[in-house]
Amino acid sequence: MNQSRQQQFMQLVNDNKRTIYKVCYMYASGEEHLKDLYQEVLANLWQGLDSFRGEAKVSTWIYRTAINTCVTYY
Repeated sequence: MNQSRQQQFMQLVNDNKRTIYKVCYMYASGEEHLKDLYQEVLANLWQGLDSFRGEAKVSTWIYRTAINTCVTYY
């Protein structure tokens, strides 16, 4: 039985939330900013989920997406 896209996404986020949080924490200037960055990363991951080609590890893709999101946010 295949998981739905939403279930896959939630599992992906759950498995990698520490990485996402760490990257956001490095760029955040406070607690509210941290929450905003985290939400931006999740939004970008959701948007890019279908275009992930699997040429790299999922964790690498998530890390790069988090870094790029935080840099772009500034």
